[in-house]
Amino acid sequence: GDMRQRIIRAAGGNPLFITEMLAVAHEADGEMVVPPTLQALLAARLDQLEPGERSVLERGAVEGEVFHRGAVQALAPEETHVTPRLAALVRKNLIRPDRPQFADEDGFRFRHLLSRDAAYDALPKAMRAELHARFATWLEQHGAELVELDELVGYHLEQACRYRAELGLPDDDMLSAAARRRLTAAGQLAKVRLDSTAAVRLLERAVTFVPAGEIDRAIELELVDVLFETGNDGEALRRVGSFIERASAAGDRISELCGQIKEGILRSYLEPDGAAENTAALLEQALPVFEAAGDDLALYIGYMALGEVANMRAQQDEGMQAYDRAAVHAQRAGVPARLVGYRSSMRFHGSTPVADQLAWMDEQGEAGTRNANFRGIRANALAMLGRFDEARAILAEARGELADRGGGIWLGGLTGQNSLEVELLAGDPAAAAAFGEAGCRILEELGERSMLSTLLGLRAQALYALDRLEEADASAGRAVDLGASDDAYTQMLWRQVRAKVLARRGEHAEAEQVALEAVAIGAETSMLDAQANAHADLAEVLLLAGRAVEATAALEEALARYERKGNLVMAGRIQERLAELHPRPRRSRVNARSR
Repeated sequence: GDMRQRIIRAAGGNPLFITEMLAVAHEADGEMVVPPTLQALLAARLDQLEPGERSVLERGAVEGEVFHRGAVQALAPEETHVTPRLAALVRKNLIRPDRPQFADEDGFRFRHLLSRDAAYDALPKAMRAELHARFATWLEQHGAELVELDELVGYHLEQACRYRAELGLPDDDMLSAAARRRLTAAGQLAKVRLDSTAAVRLLERAVTFVPAGEIDRAIELELVDVLFETGNDGEALRRVGSFIERASAAGDRISELCGQIKEGILRSYLEPDGAAENTAALLEQALPVFEAAGDDLALYIGYMALGEVANMRAQQDEGMQAYDRAAVHAQRAGVPARLVGYRSSMRFHGSTPVADQLAWMDEQGEAGTRNANFRGIRANALAMLGRFDEARAILAEARGELADRGGGIWLGGLTGQNSLEVELLAGDPAAAAAFGEAGCRILEELGERSMLSTLLGLRAQALYALDRLEEADASAGRAVDLGASDDAYTQMLWRQVRAKVLARRGEHAEAEQVALEAVAIGAETSMLDAQANAHADLAEVLLLAGRAVEATAALEEALARYERKGNLVMAGRIQERLAELHPRPRRSRVNARSR
């Protein structure tokens, strides 16, 4: 009874303490002391183990809560009884068998994480450093099939370097370089799958291994990108500014130009007006320098930026060529870039027919399955074919994944553009407007302006379809305020909505002028579907003015473009509209028989 009370007092309501104390009592031979804390209790259980059992448990703890027999053997090569010692630890209820992550291995799991932590904490730091490095080597040899191999190996190398530093040991350059390489690769892969939050965490850790005075474009500029994508635009600009200064001081002209290009692209999202022109001028200067040097990493950065400029100007066919070239240089440079999303977007928004778009995406195989933007474009293409349920399912899954990863600008775009456009095609403007509002809110919170201006224009279209004219006009007005003067798509969108609102107010002359401006801007782009939308909106303006003949001509222009694009849904609607305007006369039965 006294022992029961002492255990209850020390446990303080923690059932884990009671469970562990019962295990100690079961194993005790004589007088038993009740430790004051759970940590002390777990340490006491370790002290009761035979040296060989304790050594095996500690080496398992280096791998983690789940570990493998082969890893323990590699970390304790002198131990000849690993298997029976693991069996003894299972009998003592410290570990239990678990499903292995590697072929031909036995897996185990600590009964709870605190037991693992107690075993790990018992290891001296010098031993931890050595064991982490040795486990990284074992993992490289056995974990080739693991998706997260780079991240896991990088972590263990990082821990080895950390404990060496804490002990004041000399830097191990090979160890540091390996940690940097693995964490960089893991960060780049996280970026490819649009997990920007994870990419920031991994690349920030990789940067710490860059020696003072050295410039590492691959790590530092990738980190700038993902910082911006997670809404840390101030830190992104600070880092790219520092990068440019250090490159200039080191006389590294190529890195300096790469930093200036990256800074220009960032500012195009925050201060879009004139940014495309400035970046294009810089690229005219930089690309010949990169080509002369044969620097594939710099050329990848340069052609990525050229694709951004083309996208801003709505020259999607040119953007497609730029991104395709960027993909070639990325592959040569060994950079796992996420270009499949950009390349699919340029094809979709340019002149590529939907059927060819989907065939191209199918050819990419697994390359795009983990990229939410790639899947978002696929959803839009399917919606043009009327396959709305498939499109919605794809987008719901992609939005959920991005939300789980922290959101960021990609979630804003997928919500406020891809999802909105699918709902407009499906004939549900209320759902489209809701997605538009949610997407705009995400980008506003991040301080982004370029994408936001386009989303505001799309949201205005949805609001107009709901007959919420004042809200539609206000949303178009905000697009005017935020959009760059050379952002062709935004300039088209706000004019299309403003023209229709003016026409509904009876201001027909001004409405026609504004609608014709949108058509003229579209004519200078390669956005086939957007051109068709502009002609269709011009037709509505003309119909509201009672000019059916001219409206018919505008609808026929829209139809020709929808058909070239393969947008079956909109082509069908335009055909119905034309049939309403010009119904065929019904034949009499007599005339039909006489023919």
